[in-house]
Amino acid sequence: MITPDKYFDLKNSVINVSASIIKALQKINVLTYDELEMEIHKTLGEDSRNIFPYALNFLFLLNKIEYNNSIYSFTIKK
Repeated sequence: MITPDKYFDLKNSVINVSASIIKALQKINVLTYDELEMEIHKTLGEDSRNIFPYALNFLFLLNKIEYNNSIYSFTIKK
C-alpha cells in the first residue's frame, strides 16, 4: 500500500480527480473523453492529465460511470 507523505499532492490524487469527473458529469450529463479530459484539465491543471485515465478506471470499477459506445461518451450511472 502506498501511504501519503508530506510531498504527496492531494490535488492530483485519484480520489480528487474522480470527484472532479463526477462533478463535471453532473453538470453536463454526456461528455466525450476529450471533452471530459479538457474539463478536468481546466479545473485541476496540467498535472491531472497523468491521473485522468486511472481515475476513469477507478470510477468504472466502482460502477459509477458508463461508456456509451454508440456516441463515444461518458455518463453517470443511475
